[in-house]
Amino acid sequence: MDISKQVAIVSGANRGLGKELALELLARGTKVYAGARNPESIDLPGVIPLQLDITDSQSVMAAAEVASDVTLLINNAGSATGASLLTGELNDIHLEFNTHVFGTLSMIRAFAPVIEKNGEGRY
Repeated sequence: MDISKQVAIVSGANRGLGKELALELLARGTKVYAGARNPESIDLPGVIPLQLDITDSQSVMAAAEVASDVTLLINNAGSATGASLLTGELNDIHLEFNTHVFGTLSMIRAFAPVIEKNGEGRY
């Protein structure tokens, strides 16, 4: 795969690993949509900031409509409440599952058809 010919969306691109992944993709010539709940928090010259909350299905679908040329999905968004499954607050555990399981799945379901339409994707 020639990464310079790809169009990527990186969720959670406003800090940490997501920001570093977006930077590396840019350095390799990739067009990058940088997703974050607050797109104003994205300070990466050259990316296309995109409002994206993977726990909100409407936000995910809107992102898929805007980033309709995507060929590469990097599901990076996350949360870290540190809640114990046995004793933690259920709201914290719900956030973890809504982000890491259902949010990630929402992104896959929204972007798989986009990626396939654009002639990419591997199963």
